[in-house]
Amino acid sequence: MYSSPTAQKADPGDSTAPLNGATRRTWAVHPLRWIGGVFGRLYWRTFLLIVLLVSASLTTWFQSFRLLELGPQVDQISKQVTSVIDLTRLALIHADPQYRLALLHDLGEKEGIYIYPRSSSDVWIPMNHTAFTDRLERAVDSRLKEQLDFADVVNSRPGLWIGFRIAGDDYWLLLDRSRIDPSLGETWITWGVIATLLGLIGAAIIASFVNRPLRDLRLATARVGAGNYSHMLDEHSGMREIREVNRGFNRMARSLQEVEEERALMLAGISHDIRTPLARLRLEAELSVPDEQARANIVDDIEQADRIISNFLEYARDAQPKIEPVDLNAAVDFVRDRYQKDETVVLHLRSPQVPPVQANALELQRVLVNLVENAKRYALTPGEVHTDIDISLQPGVDSVLLTVRDHGPGVPDEQLGQLTQPFFRGDRARTAAVGTGLGLSIVEKSVTSMGGRLELANAGDGGLLVRIWLRQRGAASI
Repeated sequence: MYSSPTAQKADPGDSTAPLNGATRRTWAVHPLRWIGGVFGRLYWRTFLLIVLLVSASLTTWFQSFRLLELGPQVDQISKQVTSVIDLTRLALIHADPQYRLALLHDLGEKEGIYIYPRSSSDVWIPMNHTAFTDRLERAVDSRLKEQLDFADVVNSRPGLWIGFRIAGDDYWLLLDRSRIDPSLGETWITWGVIATLLGLIGAAIIASFVNRPLRDLRLATARVGAGNYSHMLDEHSGMREIREVNRGFNRMARSLQEVEEERALMLAGISHDIRTPLARLRLEAELSVPDEQARANIVDDIEQADRIISNFLEYARDAQPKIEPVDLNAAVDFVRDRYQKDETVVLHLRSPQVPPVQANALELQRVLVNLVENAKRYALTPGEVHTDIDISLQPGVDSVLLTVRDHGPGVPDEQLGQLTQPFFRGDRARTAAVGTGLGLSIVEKSVTSMGGRLELANAGDGGLLVRIWLRQRGAASI
């Protein structure tokens, strides 16, 4: 039976209620999750490790070079400073007084050397103490055999200021600050950038070289897991260890293919050999058993045996379904039409128009029929002669949520995780019924093969709640 959507009220405690804004936001991919996924891959982890090692090596090399170059730099600059001070002293002492101003002007214009008288009112800031400047001050003082004053700023004018005496008078010597700034120079910076780029390129090549065989093995494993045994790994090129791994994997894949072919042949034989005598038994029972009740019981037992065989064959079926865009609303309509005249089931549908999902139409119909049959068999609504089943659709950001809920007794929470295990039935929590315990196992297997996700839970006011997320077109795996 089918119940109109307008006759149903949304259950506040039921997750089948329409998605609100907060729920939609939780479906979005978090940037940190994406970053974690990227750096969780072997290629990027290998690349990052090599980059870190190369960077640490270059940093250590540059630092060692600076430390080794510090001594020669101090010695060279201290010689330049002492030479400038000695020459300035000699020039000012021995030059004709009438030419001193011209000499000082020429030193400033041509050599960048400025001499200023020093007074007690000068405001100056001592030179910033570093390992380099401390060694430079000591070297200059040692060469000149006197204590000089070094300053960074004098009377608000920055530069390299050196206070010294000429014939008892105090002077300031102003030099260009670049004379004492230790630097590796543009050449060393250029070579450092080139070395870093070469290190990055080498890291990418090495990481790719290590990762490519593993990537090929992962893809081949996924194909074999999906039942595709046609793609084999290269056994003739690459390193010896990789060739041996590929050769072993190919042997395993061929063995699995042979086992699969034998299994398919065996299942086909079982289906034919068992169902044929079952059909004869049913015909003979209907013709030769006079008692109507006994005949009905025999026919029911035969049909049950046939259903059990069908469940076994369906669960053992390993063919990978063809994934394509499927109209989920059409699948729900199919189930509605199928149970339209079934008085033991009342379907309550909330199925707004949703985008197509990546699935297989036949598999999707089997999933819905299995869920309805499972509820019909185990979840009779208390106080009713039929089973109430709610089916709803909810569009999300990159997937669609399909929810199927019954109104039966539900399942103990500790058994929820076991319901999808083959041959498990939670009969103690639900109405007694005879079955194989494969219904939900088949559902989970089909949903997973279509790239979806299945979740089981108890509804707030009773009944089993089955949630199925199916990908929309172009969406990543759920």
